[in-house]
Amino acid sequence: MTEGLSNPSPPGPWPADLAEAVLQTTPDLLIALSPGGRIQHLNAAARHTLQLRAEALADARFVDLLEAGSRAKGQRLLEEAATSEAQQVYELNHVTGDGQIVMVGYRVVPLQRPDTPIVLIGQPSASTVTITERLIALNRRLEALFTLAASASRSLVLHELLDGALSVIRSELQLQAAAIVLTGMPVDAHGGERMPLNPQQLRLAVQQGFAASFVDKLANLSDLPAFWNPSIRHERLSLVQGTADEVGIYPSDLQYLTGPLLTVAGVPLVSETRQLGWLYVVTDRYNALPPDELDLLETVGNLLGPTVENARLYDALRETSSRLAAVLDSIDSGVLLSDQSGVVRYANARLGTLLEVDVRQWPGHPRAEVMPATLQPLKASDHLFDGELWEVAGATARVLRRFAQPVKDQQGAALGSIEVYSDITQLHRTNQLRDEFVAAAAHDLKTPVTAVKGYAQIALRLARKLEEPRLVQQLSMINARSDDLALLMDSLLDMSRIQAGRLRLDPVPGVVQDLVGHVIKHFDFDLQRRQRSIQCELPNEPLEVEWDRHRMEGVLINLIGNAFKYSPDGGDVLIRVQHVLDAPGFGNDAVELAVTDYGIGIPAAERENIFGRFYRVREAVEQGFRGNGIGLYTSHSIVDAHGGRIWADDALHGGPGTTMYILMPRVAQPNRENESVMAGSSA
Repeated sequence: MTEGLSNPSPPGPWPADLAEAVLQTTPDLLIALSPGGRIQHLNAAARHTLQLRAEALADARFVDLLEAGSRAKGQRLLEEAATSEAQQVYELNHVTGDGQIVMVGYRVVPLQRPDTPIVLIGQPSASTVTITERLIALNRRLEALFTLAASASRSLVLHELLDGALSVIRSELQLQAAAIVLTGMPVDAHGGERMPLNPQQLRLAVQQGFAASFVDKLANLSDLPAFWNPSIRHERLSLVQGTADEVGIYPSDLQYLTGPLLTVAGVPLVSETRQLGWLYVVTDRYNALPPDELDLLETVGNLLGPTVENARLYDALRETSSRLAAVLDSIDSGVLLSDQSGVVRYANARLGTLLEVDVRQWPGHPRAEVMPATLQPLKASDHLFDGELWEVAGATARVLRRFAQPVKDQQGAALGSIEVYSDITQLHRTNQLRDEFVAAAAHDLKTPVTAVKGYAQIALRLARKLEEPRLVQQLSMINARSDDLALLMDSLLDMSRIQAGRLRLDPVPGVVQDLVGHVIKHFDFDLQRRQRSIQCELPNEPLEVEWDRHRMEGVLINLIGNAFKYSPDGGDVLIRVQHVLDAPGFGNDAVELAVTDYGIGIPAAERENIFGRFYRVREAVEQGFRGNGIGLYTSHSIVDAHGGRIWADDALHGGPGTTMYILMPRVAQPNRENESVMAGSSA
């Protein structure tokens, strides 16, 4: 690492007496910012922890040092610091100079002088938290790749799939703009006789984030040095960065304001050995596009290349039906065409390869008679893969994704159906490996978390005997956060069990009032610290049930924890329990639990999606709320495994907020539908 930054050309005043009094007196991370949020000073601890390079930090913005999921929260910290309202500790994820992620808890130093900058004091969080955050970031990136792969297989309309790909990339990498240009004649991308890539061949296919005036300039790439450089036209990736003058892109060329430095990266779109065009992205972040993001872009380029080629083949299919067989035989998916009576009219050679059968004799025979018995629905599917999942049991076991659509003529009359089979064996195995890795990591993390909690409880009892209130408070926080980490580890393990179909319940007799009381004790420390409360409406008579108590406690802790987390303006949480005698589908003996908050609420359009694995509500992400999209997924599966139902609705009090409902039979009643959910069948 190069020598760290001590005074990188400060844009504003930094009084000498404050530097002497504050900058050198703390062993913690210390960062001084201008009122506008730009870096002025860092102490040695900050430089060492964040691995920052001096030459890249001059006049850099603080929020640009953060990982994408923490930038909105970091901006909110700066806004509150400017008004002297920042009282709490803000936990933010940094992308270090060597591409790692480290979480730091920051508080603002109140200097009470109008001419001084913002001073932040921070401490890195425990390694277990950092590892978990890194794992979630990696899961999110893999989710983006799965989304791209799914959208590429779902549609062969070129503009639709490219526009969807740009939306995923821009969201994941926080890009200012992106564009895809395609050439009419594919160019050999590796060795041999290479045809010269002429910029006049390239045409803009889709763009996002550019102003209309700059879109016109994209018609001639040779006039744009950041987009066309003959010296790098055959490289696997081009990278141009600098000021607006150096890059050739100005603030008026983009739809949104940018920082002083821009980075333009170009990734070739390649299918087999043929280059089909370029994917260009523009960002203004500090340390823009580190190695892991460049690798992601290159992967996207490799993914989009075959997709673009398949889409062009589909266009050719629509232009001339006489070339139907040649076109369909050239794509990498199996295709089956049947008429209204279910008689096979066409099956391409790729379908025969995937099913390990000879399809040349299929045309003219009923589909039900020729489809092999080795093709069976895959029970343990996954919501990451859209469409139906099927398994081929043969010499080479394969997992296929099937999309079936009706075929209609121009008047809308039904002509038959088309089935498209894609081989996703490797993607499915990768997803299984990821689940196994998550389970192993969570299991390994439980041991140190348990040790931390045990020692914290011992120290807490000693501190209470010594009557040390400050130490008691600190140890209580460690104990509470250890419980949170243990709950997260349990959720990760349950998620893996659900995906593998190994979730097993342990129902035991109990009383709902006792269960709720035990859950409320979990929040004792946070309720006291935040000066908030949990209000309960419980039946007067003991309500006996037979549930998996440990898992149902985890479900309620998840719901109550979300209610507090997504209620930044405060307000109590209400828990209501009722004995229901006339619930449709549940007989005459059910229990309804409701958890209501005064939070930001969940839009009605997203309420059906919140129980999907890793799903986050868009508004919560935009406002910088931390989360991993696991809690509601596991809660839904656990409730469903009991034979119950969970859903979200408007707040009971009629104002802003959300009510989460759980309707459960008093005695757990798992059924076959529940078992399919437990096996991961949420596709």
